[in-house]
Amino acid sequence: MEKINVTELTSHLITKKRDDLSVRQLAVLMACKLAKQTVRGLAERLNLHKPAITRAADKLEELGFIARAKDPNDGRSVLLSITVAGRKFTQSFI
Repeated sequence: MEKINVTELTSHLITKKRDDLSVRQLAVLMACKLAKQTVRGLAERLNLHKPAITRAADKLEELGFIARAKDPNDGRSVLLSITVAGRKFTQSFI
C-alpha cells in the first residue's frame, strides 16, 4: 500500500493556494485515487476515527472530488471513490 506523505501534501496545498482543503481531506482524496475506499478502511489506514473521515468526505463531496455509494458487499458500509474532477485535481501529484 502506498504511503501518504503529509509533508508533501502540506507543501502542495500551500503551492496551489488551496486554503479550502485540509491535509486530512487531501489524504482522503489521495487514498481514493488509488482505489474505492470504505470509511472504515480509510480510518484504519490513516489512523483516524471514522467521524473524521466522514467530515473530510463531506467537504470533498461538496467540492465534487469524491462520490459516495453503498458497498454492494456490505449494506452498512459506504464506498468513497474519486470523481473526474478529483482525479484532475490530483494529477499534479504524479
